[in-house]
Amino acid sequence: MNQLVSIIVPVYKTEQYLRRCVESIQRQTYESVEIILVDDGSPDTSGELCDNLAREDCRIRVIHKQNGGLSSARNAGIEVARGEYICFVDSDDFIHENYVSTLCKIVTQYQADIAKIDYMEVYSSEQVNKKGRNTIHLYQGLEVERAFFDLKVDSACVLLYTREIINDIRFPEGKTSEDIPFNFAVFQQAKRFVYMKSYLYFYYHNPDSISNGRLDRNMFNYLDFRREIYQSYLEGNDSYIKTKAEALYARAAMGLLTRMALYGVDADINEEETKSSLKKIFIEHQRAFFSDTGVPLSRKGIAVCTVYLYSLTKCLRGRFK
Repeated sequence: MNQLVSIIVPVYKTEQYLRRCVESIQRQTYESVEIILVDDGSPDTSGELCDNLAREDCRIRVIHKQNGGLSSARNAGIEVARGEYICFVDSDDFIHENYVSTLCKIVTQYQADIAKIDYMEVYSSEQVNKKGRNTIHLYQGLEVERAFFDLKVDSACVLLYTREIINDIRFPEGKTSEDIPFNFAVFQQAKRFVYMKSYLYFYYHNPDSISNGRLDRNMFNYLDFRREIYQSYLEGNDSYIKTKAEALYARAAMGLLTRMALYGVDADINEEETKSSLKKIFIEHQRAFFSDTGVPLSRKGIAVCTVYLYSLTKCLRGRFK
């Protein structure tokens, strides 16, 4: 008998995409699933649509709650989840019909605590023809912690977790980039992690997403989490992981600087002060960044342009949407 998988879907202002998301879950070839739709106080008709979908499918359970953000919604889903395994799907994204079956197959075959596949960025439901190599790699012991950095594990939406490995770990509420500290805590506990390079999760470029647009103060959470992780290794003996963590911290500063150059900043942010602060962080840790073979050359080129030619890069502002 297949073990139950709890699929948690936070819902907020995604009435346009929610049915597509849920239908992709309903089409899963893996049958033993429960679908937990968490209506996070959505002001549109998303909450009503959740109830309608639940009436159509007994596998769907709906939680209605006051708005608390993505972390709060996911945490609410975790609290009521009954599955031996837990995964997350954002309500404006969708998944391949073999998403759950693939993850369950490899996590059980390799007796892993966590299983991972890849995602593909899409702009429509039709753009799903990219194929991975389906190569599988098992990480054990110290390799698991290193894999967190080598694979730059950020998103919770491409992972299948055992209930035991999540235990009492929860997403930090009231902050964005919440996947990073959650996954970091989980990977600190995991003994076995399996990764298949297969594109089965489809990340939709929603123009209204909080990940698009100008630099705002919430985005500094990403930098803060990367700094905290790096600082947690300062007293450690594993120079490899320390350097990897430092490179990701520098990369975070560079990423925010690039966003600011290309998209601008919110009115409550001083661009010149922020530019100086981010440049200082990057330059202090640039050696780890440029020496990291895991950082693509294209990303290193962007860093040079943004950090050292900021005014020139800023000339491109307004040409990106």
